[in-house]
Amino acid sequence: MLEQIFLVKQDVEKYRMLTVIKSLPPREVNLSNISSRLQFTYQKTYNIFQALLEDLADVAPDIDPSDTKIESINFSKISIDTYRLYLVKNSVVFQAFNYGLTSANPSFESFSNDHFTSKSTLNRRMSKFRAFLKNFGLKISNSTLEIKGNEKNIRWMAYYVYWYTYHGQEWPFGLIQENSIDQIIARSGITFDNLIVHFQLKYFLAISRIRLIKRNYIDDLPYYSVVFGDQMLGGDLLTHEDYPIVPVDALDSENKLINLFSKTAFQPSDTAFEQPINANARINPKFYALVYHFIDFLKEHYHDDMTVYHDQKTLKHIMTYVTRDIVFYYIMAPYSIMHLDTMYSNDEERTYTDLYKDIYKFFSNVDQNEFPGVYNAAELISRNLFQVLPSYISTIRQEDIINVKVLIDPGNQAAEVVLRNIKTLGFVNVVPSVIYKNVDVLITSLDVLPLDIEQKKYPENLKVIPWDISSTRPDYIWLLVPLNQVYVKKMKRKIDSNKKKKAL
Repeated sequence: MLEQIFLVKQDVEKYRMLTVIKSLPPREVNLSNISSRLQFTYQKTYNIFQALLEDLADVAPDIDPSDTKIESINFSKISIDTYRLYLVKNSVVFQAFNYGLTSANPSFESFSNDHFTSKSTLNRRMSKFRAFLKNFGLKISNSTLEIKGNEKNIRWMAYYVYWYTYHGQEWPFGLIQENSIDQIIARSGITFDNLIVHFQLKYFLAISRIRLIKRNYIDDLPYYSVVFGDQMLGGDLLTHEDYPIVPVDALDSENKLINLFSKTAFQPSDTAFEQPINANARINPKFYALVYHFIDFLKEHYHDDMTVYHDQKTLKHIMTYVTRDIVFYYIMAPYSIMHLDTMYSNDEERTYTDLYKDIYKFFSNVDQNEFPGVYNAAELISRNLFQVLPSYISTIRQEDIINVKVLIDPGNQAAEVVLRNIKTLGFVNVVPSVIYKNVDVLITSLDVLPLDIEQKKYPENLKVIPWDISSTRPDYIWLLVPLNQVYVKKMKRKIDSNKKKKAL
């Protein structure tokens, strides 16, 4: 997502190519497979690969520059995070964002002159970034490049950009010394079982310091008090000694926001249930009522598929997760609708599943006056819960299951391993070898199958997956990818068919 916002088209294509290369088993890394995955012509794929090689010479010195044949390059020596950071740091749009946020007296004209680009060109390149900011209810100044809007949302957006760009690889903030943030955390006595949380909190505190130095204060957090009243989620990380000129009320709001992120956005899933946010402060009962209403809504829609309903421990876990999600967005998104269009890449599974639509239906119909932040963030909440809930709910309809036929050498262990792996998928039904009708996928160890005489017995859209009987253990993981693609396409055909019927 951030790649498409900050990078020009050519850089996005190189980045996509590397992600495809890293997703393939080593023996399948060749230009033909990559071309097919990217849906580019072979010639275009070759040209992009040559441009990628030039970048790798800069960003991955361990890779031998004389290796120009894709099959001989060791791509394990370059991480996707490293390459994304390399591209984004060199993006003029990212540099403009960073300049406007961190400079003492930023100027659009000065930045344009220093970077040898016209204001009109820079404005054109920033169009996607402006759309991204709109999702947070923010704008960027045409005169200073400073971000304008609600201060807490500026913190949220800035953290989002810096964290996903740098991702702990290096310190992003030249204006702030890293050890000064380390001292604040050390003084607080906070310890971290999860090292990533430590990095996340450091980034957030550094952004806080940048904004406070520039006297950009959080005036108030009115929706925080609706949830927690006068309670604090944790101790004050920032003190008056750290920022003597910051008003007391503003510093109080600062600490509330830091603790909100610490106890919700930065809370590891493996400890979220043992250390829920209500362990630190009582939550307004109306949020529990909303969560109970949501669980009942799911039960009404999915009936016996809602197996979690009868398991109190698991039910408590999922309710804790939902509570954390709606409390965060209630406080953070009360002023403007937040959309997915530029915050996340297109997600076919989300588009074509009934579960996402059901979740969105619920949260987009909450009382807008009572739960403004929840209503405004309905798409974001639905996206989050759509990814979590399938492990708790059996949402796959019988008619949506894909039928898979497996014809692999009898007596070869590959047959048993393939069957055992695909049977773990909830959307797969393995059919007997004598069945031809409604078969979606044929997995076969013989390249000659299906025979010409059999073709007419199978559906026209049959997907044939050849399987090498000498395949090794990691190969079975990649078998799940084409099976999932068939499932998603089946969902798409179902949706498209329903749309046509409604149109008639």
